[in-house]
Amino acid sequence: MKRIALLSLITLALCACQSNQRDSSPSLLKDGVQLRQKTVAVDAEHAKVIMKAEGGTNPVEFAIHREGDPDPRMETLGTVMDTGEGKVFNWIAKLNQTVASATLKRFPQLEIQADPNKKLTVSSSARSQGSGAYYSCGPVMSTFSPEKAKVYLVEFQFKNNRAACAQQVFDITDPANRVLIEGAGGEAK
Repeated sequence: MKRIALLSLITLALCACQSNQRDSSPSLLKDGVQLRQKTVAVDAEHAKVIMKAEGGTNPVEFAIHREGDPDPRMETLGTVMDTGEGKVFNWIAKLNQTVASATLKRFPQLEIQADPNKKLTVSSSARSQGSGAYYSCGPVMSTFSPEKAKVYLVEFQFKNNRAACAQQVFDITDPANRVLIEGAGGEAK
């Protein structure tokens, strides 16, 4: 009887672990305390993709799918959160960033290296609940083909209407000249 109960518990635990997404997001158990997110260098053979949130403080989860990947599931990269830099006192923004990064694994941005001329699909969604309020918007999807040695920004945007959000893709290789990638954005309500 004990063996049957143990096998049932193991089977139940294994079934609960299956998901529609792969998860490579940082966790406290896997990565320990991190005061900063991992960064990616730009090189001549790849593109750099930065993912950020703008216009709200709710956490935003990003996931990607790379063209040619044998696993069709989206890969969860992690969660970003606007810490208020440039909107509140700098020390408050830094304190928010340190606490959110070290404990909650919510960073101001996520970075990945992308293969050139292979479609990259980025999905983002925002969800939070607290003190009787619930917010949910997304998922919003963008698909584009990065080019060698370029830097891209995928920006999740909270809209004035609390039930709406959007995602846009920009070429920010020249930081002073932010170029919108036409046809790569999306909206959700």
